[in-house]
Amino acid sequence: MSEASLPAAPVTPTAGGPGALPGAPTGVKANADATAATVSWTPPRAAGDTPLIGYRITRSDGRVTTVTGRDVLVAQPRAKGMLRVIGNLRPSTAYTFSLAAVTATGTGPSAEVSVTTPSR
Repeated sequence: MSEASLPAAPVTPTAGGPGALPGAPTGVKANADATAATVSWTPPRAAGDTPLIGYRITRSDGRVTTVTGRDVLVAQPRAKGMLRVIGNLRPSTAYTFSLAAVTATGTGPSAEVSVTTPSR
């Protein structure tokens, strides 16, 4: 039986180095009606080492919405504005949305925006 290996040191990718993660999305805004919010943003200025494959929107209530597909791919060559409608919200409730870009390397830092849904 061989000896156990030593544990590896944790690796955290940093901007500009090998394995760089994407930057945070910019210009994040939210507009709400009683039961839905539209979150809009511009792709990050730096995509890291690999192309963007999606975005992760985390709501303050813990639910996560993933944005993937054609729209993500089309937005990469230029700073095209993007948006996603988040439904199933409660009227007169404050929400914070954390939005992060995702690549094959990993998930970058998030940008946050808060909004309160109006009463019906």
